[in-house]
Amino acid sequence: MVRPVLMLFVGARGMGLADLIAPLAAVADVVVAAGEDALAARPDALDESLPLADVVLAADQAGLLEKCLHYAEHRGVDGALTFSEDQVEVTAAFAEQTGVPGQPTRTVSRFVDKHAQRQALADAGVPVPAFHLIRDAADVPAALAAVPLPAVLKPTRGSGGALVSIITEPGEVVDRLRTAGVSVPHVGGAVTADTCFILEQLLVGANRHDIEGFAPYVSVESLAVGGQYRHLAVTDRFPVAPPVLETGMMLPSGLPGDVRQRICDAAGEALRALEFEHGLAHTELMLTADGPVVIEVNARSGGALPYLFPLVGDFSLVEAAGRVALGELPVCPADFRGHAVFYAPQHPVGVRVRKVDGLGELRTLPGIRAVIPLTGAGTSTEHFRNTMMAAVIGSVATPQDAVTLWHKVMDGVHAEYDTIGER
Repeated sequence: MVRPVLMLFVGARGMGLADLIAPLAAVADVVVAAGEDALAARPDALDESLPLADVVLAADQAGLLEKCLHYAEHRGVDGALTFSEDQVEVTAAFAEQTGVPGQPTRTVSRFVDKHAQRQALADAGVPVPAFHLIRDAADVPAALAAVPLPAVLKPTRGSGGALVSIITEPGEVVDRLRTAGVSVPHVGGAVTADTCFILEQLLVGANRHDIEGFAPYVSVESLAVGGQYRHLAVTDRFPVAPPVLETGMMLPSGLPGDVRQRICDAAGEALRALEFEHGLAHTELMLTADGPVVIEVNARSGGALPYLFPLVGDFSLVEAAGRVALGELPVCPADFRGHAVFYAPQHPVGVRVRKVDGLGELRTLPGIRAVIPLTGAGTSTEHFRNTMMAAVIGSVATPQDAVTLWHKVMDGVHAEYDTIGER
């Protein structure tokens, strides 16, 4: 029996290669496509231990599509996918030009450009906060006239919370814009070189949880084939660290069922407005007094979630993504066994780490499955880089257990810092 072939587009950021390739190899022969510059920037590497059928390499991102199209013409490819934000556009272009299932390229800007997304949602009548595009400092007065403060200033083409800041006073915008512009080349690919910025009214959350300790925003993971959606789960979030850095999540959500349904309905409305047709989608929503409001929608899975699904069930998000890439809509997980948690203690932005203590002790906490140190002595967090101290993964029985463990993790890690320039 001839196995199908999946082309996996790999960027500088995203899941570990081994964690991606092994589940996909259960579905199809896997061909990795990447620019050599992106692979050089990754913390892991392609090696002979990975169950790969082939590798397509280009010197850089600009030449990757041509190389992949040539490969497909001569070898054949049945599906394409990515888990990297910086590969969403080339993946869609490859799918469209080879005729394999994929998101139409005419819509892709709505998933990689935050202003294009906000405008498309607003045009479709989906509730959004006030927003205004900022190309340069000359746009700031109009943005301040259109957007009430407090507000959020963020890159239009970025991920992971990089260069996002809260604006409380009008005079802050130009300074933050200038600082962010200088930082763009130094954020490790989290923000594209051609980014503009968007000023958005700060969404005010309203707690809908039965217990204290969760942030008032959530995410929804969805699958789509041919415009048919399946919402897999709602995920709760823990409070953010300054300026807007995520500190963790819990899968599945502990929110009441009727609230989760309204969240999934709002996510589906946003996906339809953006004409999402194929692949994985990660929709973040703020729980406001007026109902769920979309923060952003990504045409890929969200962060640590592929690692969390297997901890509470028999469902692999990575394997499901492979099946979707081949045009199959997998069955949703029927139920979950407890709750999977991801904790991310954060360093402040703009310091040099002197030392980090307590990570070893986290491994002894009941429920913790893995503690992966990410930054240590000598690390600089300038330009929003390397802020996450460690990735901490575990499972618990109840939402209250998740909150209690979050506090133990956050309180159990201690770091000392120098300001940049000091030794």
